[in-house]
This record gives sequence, structure tokens and C-alpha cells, in this order.
Amino acid sequence: MEDPKIKIYSILKRITAEMGFQVSNFSVERPRDAAHGDFSSNIVMVLAKTLKKNPLAIAGSISKKIESSEFERIEAVAPGFINFYLSQKYLQSQVQNIIEKGKDYGSLTIGKGKKASVEFVSANPTGPLHIGNARGGPLGDAIANVLAKVGYKVTREYLHNDVGGQIHQLGATIGSKIGFYREFTFPKDKEERELAYQGTYIEELSNQVKSKLIELGGEGKFGFYSYDQQCELFGGIGAELMLIEILKDCEAMGIKFDKVRKESDLRKEVPQVLAKIKPALKEKDGAKWFAPADEFLKDRETVVQKSDGQFTYFASDIVYHDEKMAGNDLVIDVLGANHSGHVPRLKAVVKALGFNPDDLRVTLYQWVRLKRGEEIVKMSKRAGNFVTAKEVLDEVGKDAFRFFLLTPRSQTHMDFDLELAKKKASDNPVFYVQYAYSRICSIFKKAPALNSQVDLSLLTASEEIDLIRHLLRLPYLIEEAVKSLEVNPLTTYALEIATLFHKFYETQKVITQDPKLTAARLALLKATQITLKNTLDLLGVSAPDHM
Repeated sequence: MEDPKIKIYSILKRITAEMGFQVSNFSVERPRDAAHGDFSSNIVMVLAKTLKKNPLAIAGSISKKIESSEFERIEAVAPGFINFYLSQKYLQSQVQNIIEKGKDYGSLTIGKGKKASVEFVSANPTGPLHIGNARGGPLGDAIANVLAKVGYKVTREYLHNDVGGQIHQLGATIGSKIGFYREFTFPKDKEERELAYQGTYIEELSNQVKSKLIELGGEGKFGFYSYDQQCELFGGIGAELMLIEILKDCEAMGIKFDKVRKESDLRKEVPQVLAKIKPALKEKDGAKWFAPADEFLKDRETVVQKSDGQFTYFASDIVYHDEKMAGNDLVIDVLGANHSGHVPRLKAVVKALGFNPDDLRVTLYQWVRLKRGEEIVKMSKRAGNFVTAKEVLDEVGKDAFRFFLLTPRSQTHMDFDLELAKKKASDNPVFYVQYAYSRICSIFKKAPALNSQVDLSLLTASEEIDLIRHLLRLPYLIEEAVKSLEVNPLTTYALEIATLFHKFYETQKVITQDPKLTAARLALLKATQITLKNTLDLLGVSAPDHM
């Protein structure tokens, strides 16, 4: 049988056409509540607007016209939905289908032949990566995994903000620590004293910058630099050193970027790119502003070039998005929720550049609160006023780090319980899922070899059918993740599969005296193992064969 969702859609379209109606704007979806069937359609709700008849009566009429052995039953329910329940025979047959697809199970062709860019993390380079920014790491990486699973050629990108006031300020702070040049006096004024970066990492970074300066020529080469020149020099070196550390932290999370784009390079291209959007620019107060004829942005113009001639971060963003939109069919920015006001501007920029704003999608994530049991963890000695991602990674490991950060919806605030993340017990969700996988692996180590000729009709226990039914949800969850850019349903799904497996294992003996039943149940376990592994791969979480 073809994909049930596609088959149901074509059946409904054919039946309504026979009734004299051409309906295409209806949906066939998987209900959240399994009691409402494996699939449900709203076609009658769409038709009812035209027919002006009782929707439930129409639904009943249509459902009686559907004849298919793949469905156990088809029900019309109020106010006018048609629910479809897959037959046991069909469910049994899909076990072999999952096994044959293996690591490709769940793959789709939505993005076949297309390119996608996913930019994420892109942290402030003046300090260590903190746990708040780090939430965007697993999120962006998992979104990239999902896009690759549906056929996109994905580029993972990182934007390094290596110019601007923050770099000057970092340099001023470092300069005050290293005492390297006679001319250097810090702080220059009260404002800089208040903005100086804190934390022991500054001491470490300053020593590294000093060593690098000596390596490059020392005071003999740079001693004549002005205060501002020294700030730019020290800050630039410091930012590059911090970038190396941040990318190492990302690697520890299981993230490897395909491209690191530097803002200093983007700034060189600003004049030529701004020329492309000249109609959307205006001069005001000696500065140049982005002010498109967009009702939403009417009173929210943004400076792209200051009155002193300096370009802003937003000008670099314009260049970067021109580059990304030109090279990809889909561009995704993963940003902290504090950037929500920036999203309309980005959409307007993309439109002004001549691209389709719908091809730019922005997903936002909220901050993280760290807890140790009931106690809130507020700051670390190294960073001064926040907890670094490395500290959490070192304590709980990559798998728990990613799974916990991916479990809530991205736009909800979350509490990360360090103690729970370290527990080797079933109340730790990632341990619970991985234990299910390793348990299956241990069964196969002592089980007879899988037989390709398996009588899957022997899988009739409710625990077996429930498990199969759930295994078939993966492709639809992946399709939904592409639409919503929310990957947290995959963590929920992994937990549900683990729960159904444990329930099956505790009620049904796998290796029995009946070789045919044993073979059927081993096939079911193989399909479960594949589905769990593919789900964990999308999340970037390992699937250990023993624990």
C-alpha cells in the first residue's frame, strides 16, 4: 500500500469529484489523540460551507462509499470529521518495510535537489559560550538533521561578530590586564569602567593575548599604537581566541559547522549590497537608514550607516542575508527570543533584496534556568555572571545536554536540572530511551539470526500492535518538524517508543518455544531498534548498544 495519508487524500478527492465537487484545500492529518484514529480528514468541514448541509450527515455518506481492506474501520464523527483506523494486517506488514528501509526509514523527498542554510549559535565573541546561547546549538543542529533527512543539502553556518564596540571594549579590558604598553591607560572613562568584562576567563584570555602579541613582534612592533588602535588589536586577537574556544564547546555538543562567516569580511561588501536596496534607504540626521515602504516597519527604521560613516551590525546582516538567500532555497536563522523584534526587519530586507521572504524562516528560543534539584544555579566563577556551556557539558555529558535542551518547545522557558540529567535511572528521560535501545541490542546478542521469511500475522497482542502503530508515526513527525521547525516532538516520540517497548518486553516473551513467533517478535524488535536509532540520530544523541 502507498502512504496511507496520500491514499486517503486521493480516495476522498475521487469520491467528492463523483459527487460533483472539486475540493483540494482539505487536510489529512494524524490526530494527536490515538482514539481519533490513525488519520483524520476535515474534507467535510470544507464541503459543508458549499453544500450548506449537516456536516455529520455528509461525513457519514462519504465514509460509506470508501472500500479498502487497509482500514479496519472508517468513522464519521461530530462535528464532521472522518477518522480512519488502519487494519491489523496493514500494521503487521509495515514491520518488514521498516527493516528493509533501515537507516533510511523516515526519509522523505520534500527537499530533494534543494539547498538549505541553517545559521545558529553565533554567540557574542567577548566571553565563553553560556548555557542560554547554547540552547540554540542542539536546536539548530537538530533542525539541520531533519532537513537533511528530507533531502536538503544543508550548510551549517556560524556568524562571528568580530567588529564593533564590543570588540573595542574587550580590547580595553584586556589592555588593562596585560600592562603591555607604556601608552595604555585603562579605564579611559567611567563608562568603560562600568562596561569592563568580568570573570576569571578574562585573566586567562589576557595572558593568551599577551603571548600572541609577543609572538607577533611585541612592544617594538605595536608600542606606537594609539589607545583606540590598541583596543582594536587586543580585542580582535581576544575575539579570535574566544571563537576557537566557542567552536570547541560546539564540537563537544556534537556540532560541526560547515562555514564560519566573519562580520569583518561582510563589512567590506556593504556598499555594493546597499546599492541593491537604494529605494529602501533614506538619509536622516546625517545617517543612512533602512526604511522600506512596509506598513509594519513604518515607524521602525533602522540605521545601516552612522553619521560618522561607520556601518552597523544590521548593515552586515543585510550583506549576510543577501549571500545566504542567493545560494539557498531555504534559509533558517536560529535566534534567541530577545531578537524577536529583529525578525520583521530581516523579512523586509530579504524582500527589498528581491527574494521571497517566505524562504527565510526564523526560529526563536527562550533562555534556560539551571537548577540542581530545587536550588537555582546562577553563575560560575569563570564567567563571572553566568554559567558556561562547557561547565554543564562537563558535568552531564553531550547526550543529556542535547536531549534536555531539545525536550521543551523552543519558545518556552525551561529549567535544566543538572542532578536529574546525571542520574542513571528511569526518571532521567535520555537514560530511559537509551536503556530501551541497549536492551534491544542485548536481546539480539543471544537471539537466533533474523529470518527474512517471517510470519508477521502472528503479531496480534495489543502491546505488539500498539508498538507497530507508533513506529509508523516517524515519517509524519519528520514532515511536521520541517513545517514547524520544532523538534521537541521527536524527544517525546523517543520516550513513547521506549515506554511501549518496555511494556511489550514486560508482558510478551520474545524468545519462545515457538520459532515462528520468536522470529516475528524479533522482527518487531529490529523495527523498533531502527526507529529508535533514527530518531536519536535526528536529535544528535547516541544510541549505545550497552549501558
